[in-house]
Amino acid sequence: MKKRILLILLFLSLLAFRTFFGFSQSFFFPDELQTYLIGLRTYCEHTWPFFGPDLIVTETGFYTQLPGALEGILVGGPLFIWPVPEAPFILLNILSLIALAMLANYISKRVTQIPFWFTFAWLALLPWNLHESTNIINPSWLLFGSTFFFIGFLEAFPETSLGLWEPWSAFAAMGFGFFWDMQFHFSWILLPPFILLAFLWRLWRKSGQFLQTLGGLYLGSMISGAFLLSTWTTFGFGGMGKGMNLSVPFSQDNFLAFFTILARYFSLVSYEIPRFLGLNTAERIKAVTDYPLMLVPAVFLLIVGIVQPLVLLGMGFKKDGLHKDGRALTRLTFGAFFLVWISFWFTDKDPYAHIYYILLPLIAVYSFYIWDRLAVNKFFRIFGVICLFASLWFQAVHLFQQMPNGSLYSNRAKVAQSIDQKNYHLLGERRPGSHN
Repeated sequence: MKKRILLILLFLSLLAFRTFFGFSQSFFFPDELQTYLIGLRTYCEHTWPFFGPDLIVTETGFYTQLPGALEGILVGGPLFIWPVPEAPFILLNILSLIALAMLANYISKRVTQIPFWFTFAWLALLPWNLHESTNIINPSWLLFGSTFFFIGFLEAFPETSLGLWEPWSAFAAMGFGFFWDMQFHFSWILLPPFILLAFLWRLWRKSGQFLQTLGGLYLGSMISGAFLLSTWTTFGFGGMGKGMNLSVPFSQDNFLAFFTILARYFSLVSYEIPRFLGLNTAERIKAVTDYPLMLVPAVFLLIVGIVQPLVLLGMGFKKDGLHKDGRALTRLTFGAFFLVWISFWFTDKDPYAHIYYILLPLIAVYSFYIWDRLAVNKFFRIFGVICLFASLWFQAVHLFQQMPNGSLYSNRAKVAQSIDQKNYHLLGERRPGSHN
């Protein structure tokens, strides 16, 4: 009972911290504001949100919207229950922290040296999870769907399955996660190869239950895919392929960006802090020097964040004597990297890490296989706790640093007025050409 109470307190403490961290992030920037307006319009006008996130390329003027109602419902729905500006943030952070708790619990069943509480806190305070799953912007909802998808995939894939889920439920989780993510970010195109691989590998291994797994995939797909049906029946399937307009025959620059993508890939589960401190070195130095309390943890985490991807890469080539499925998981993780790299050959978009944030749950499982091997040594267990406290210290200062700079609380009254008067125009206008 005492352990259960402590875990509940840990969950509530992380929920409070991550929610306030989300409050402190950019709100009145174009992408964040437009995301909020989609749900606010649903609340103000009681309309069904047929479409979700804007897909826009500033350089070319290309614009479309991803089909599906989930974003509008998840932003606008909480306002029907509690009409205050913070309501959508609270729901988002509950969902994302539930996903992280679920992922931490699953990882804890795969590792032997690291307790659940540490895994949970580590994942919840990772820079990418703090900045990419707490604020009202479309990629923030990817974590929820992707966690279901990749736990389902690892349970459906014979070489990595722990037998925790029946095959049909593992495929149901993949179907749910796939159609969930499809409504939030165009990076969903990275997921079908995993579904296909799980099916084909099970057939090759003669694992059986083909009809049951197909039924599970259909069942899970219908739960989240139901929010796409109204868009498809009303507007057809024409919008599904518009994102392909970003494709090119071959991008030499992205082909040559192999090591850049590799570093960013493993940095998703590392203490990558420069990206979130500013757009260039001068801005990052200023951010730290303006807040001296941030200096010590910032320098410490900067060094750790540089070393971590190298360790994750290097130890992947060493034999894992602690986990019998370590080689299979390593192959899947590196295979996912090559999938990302190859996918960028055919787009002129820069290979920014947020585009493959959708893969974070898989990389996180792999990373804890590496940390688990290090945790056999007492020094690394102590070092891990130091990293955790340094992360909390740094991010807490960063929270207070960011709060005045375009966050919700830099002009909360304007948001509250648009909610009270049920007039989203008071907050802003949707982009020209948007469906909702």
